[in-house]
Amino acid sequence: MTRTALVASLFVTGLVRVAHAEEIKLGYADLQRALAETEDGRKVRATLKKEFDTRQKELDERQDDLRKQIEDLEKKRTLLTPDKVREKETEIQKKMQEAQQILLRSQQDLQQKEQAALQPILDRMQRIIAKMASTENFTMVLDKNQAGIVFAKPHLDLTNELIRRFNSGEGAGEKGPAKPAPAPAGGAKKK
Repeated sequence: MTRTALVASLFVTGLVRVAHAEEIKLGYADLQRALAETEDGRKVRATLKKEFDTRQKELDERQDDLRKQIEDLEKKRTLLTPDKVREKETEIQKKMQEAQQILLRSQQDLQQKEQAALQPILDRMQRIIAKMASTENFTMVLDKNQAGIVFAKPHLDLTNELIRRFNSGEGAGEKGPAKPAPAPAGGAKKK
């Protein structure tokens, strides 16, 4: 069991113990699916894919060039002096290391750009979820992928409604992180 799932199950178990004091209503949303299906999420992914494809093309060209150099060296190996062969091998090895470093930097850069581009969308989704939870009196809304949910009844899935509200523009003008629903005044318990 993953650590997140364990913490979530312990938390839910603790909530069940106080169930007599307050009705517990849980829901979940698949934020990865919502990112993939919202208009803004699709636009961000399309932009990132174009950049990825451009970088991939450059890396493919480097690999092809290296492959040709290796093939050329193999063809000429018997004609070259041992010192010249070692020199060419060292040169090819250096170029391979450079290509690998470029690949790693490119992957890190793309991950950072993806995170920066998707964060405002996720923040907006969290604001929408907070409103839904407050309006519909959910005690807790979990991210399906992060909470390790193996099974949940379909009526608890808020993903479709989240996507609908997001695409309709809800939460677009608001800034800042989602705010939790206020606690009942005076610590009063519902019965």
